[in-house]
Amino acid sequence: MTTVIKASCCDCGDVELGVDDLKVRVCTYDDQGSFVFRCPTCRMSTAKPAEARVIEMLVASGVRLVKWRLPAEIFEPHHGAPISHDDLIEFHKLIQGDDWYEAVLG
Repeated sequence: MTTVIKASCCDCGDVELGVDDLKVRVCTYDDQGSFVFRCPTCRMSTAKPAEARVIEMLVASGVRLVKWRLPAEIFEPHHGAPISHDDLIEFHKLIQGDDWYEAVLG
């Protein structure tokens, strides 16, 4: 007997998946979880948040559990103002020129 898991694709609606068609992801920092799958109809990847009880049921059914952690850079102190949209435009203009490397070093 194979386990059938019903999920919802944003484009195709309800789809049926096997345990090998999904992955459960859990962040080790805050235990937030989600499940991900590729729609068997349109082939688009979909990620959905999942509560602990849903994660437990999926894993108990045989869905692979992947634990991941937030990158260490998130916890580093940051100084100065955040990069703005205008900063990105200026940087884009800068790298369009032939002397962009020298300008960045200067």
